[in-house]
Amino acid sequence: MTAAPEIVLRRVRDVLGSNGLERLDPAGARLLLRELLFDSQGVPDWHCQAACRDVRRELFFPEHPGAAEQVREAKDVCARCPVRAECLTDVMAWERPGYRYGVVGGLSARERQQLARSRRREVQGGEAA
Repeated sequence: MTAAPEIVLRRVRDVLGSNGLERLDPAGARLLLRELLFDSQGVPDWHCQAACRDVRRELFFPEHPGAAEQVREAKDVCARCPVRAECLTDVMAWERPGYRYGVVGGLSARERQQLARSRRREVQGGEAA
């Protein structure tokens, strides 16, 4: 089985070529991220409707896990977002369980972890039936 870093490097080489990383400028970095995160499909349409599109990103990624006020502010932005469900669905599809961080889709990392566990239990329970 191929390790995750090897998969990422293979995808980077597919986009940039073998020695493209040395010549990567900001536009190239955006292209690379778009290719890696969205599988060459481009940024999903719902992104331009997100309530957070004009909010500083740092709000959603507090430096201290106990930054309750900052988390509340981020969740307030998510609560009025017209594409909150799409955002949560997207992050739950690709986010690795041990690497959850910040407020995304209206949920904290811990809340998304609990949601993922709950979904796994539902699937496992459905398979046993």
